[in-house]
Amino acid sequence: MALLFQSQLCMLGDQAFSVEQLANNTLRPSEKNELIPQARESSALPAYDRLTHYSRALSECGVEGQVYLLLPKLSDKVDLQRITTLLLSVFQRVEPQHLALYPYGNASFLMALSRIQRSVKQTKPLWIVALHVADAKGEHHSLVVARCSEQKQGLIFNKIAIDLQFDNNNTAVSNVVKQLGKSCVEKLDELMLSAEGNEPVWLDSIQFLSPWVNRDTSYRLIGTTTGPLGANGGVLKAICACLQPKETHDKNYSGIQLDIERGGYAVGATYRWGSE
Repeated sequence: MALLFQSQLCMLGDQAFSVEQLANNTLRPSEKNELIPQARESSALPAYDRLTHYSRALSECGVEGQVYLLLPKLSDKVDLQRITTLLLSVFQRVEPQHLALYPYGNASFLMALSRIQRSVKQTKPLWIVALHVADAKGEHHSLVVARCSEQKQGLIFNKIAIDLQFDNNNTAVSNVVKQLGKSCVEKLDELMLSAEGNEPVWLDSIQFLSPWVNRDTSYRLIGTTTGPLGANGGVLKAICACLQPKETHDKNYSGIQLDIERGGYAVGATYRWGSE
């Protein structure tokens, strides 16, 4: 199945940006942009507050049909119900049974991907709404609204690997990368990763992708200039991957995407650009 991901709205704080800016590392947070203060916001449910803040912009996106909502890591059912009620009031043309929540933080997009692949055949249109709530001084809240559709040419995901982080030894990340490495059959053009400072959680696991990674493989680090993007990171990587073949005109383009929530799920996927 060939999928195409296209952004409809991208916000860093209250600053709109394009995925092209993110992809070529020209995105710079505006000096006027809202930064989270030194003390964490006192709200009991910051995700609800941020969605309320973005509600007008969300209502203008024309969202209908099936919606996948990617959220920071949340488990309280009452909190998730509040968020569901809010989103259904914002998206007037979305039925309750067509709103699916994935509250797994960084891992949310790839956790939802298998279901997205099934849904895109059945429902048109299909939308992805992702939210990141900043939780440290100097970070930005962010929001992404994107459409996913089945096309003659697009991203084809071949293998999805999932593991749960039980400890601080990154064994889940290693397990996921090993599985992806075993499924590779040709060299990788690109690794889609998240920038995580000097010691990214995926760094020691890249060795398991040998011999599919070489000096020609490019590393695309999402969040280098923006800071953490949380649940937005996964869908932004997929959108960037859709842009790449247009730039290189490479019909055999292939890569791996890793989305890792510390203390949560580690998820990875192999993909190629092609037609089915």
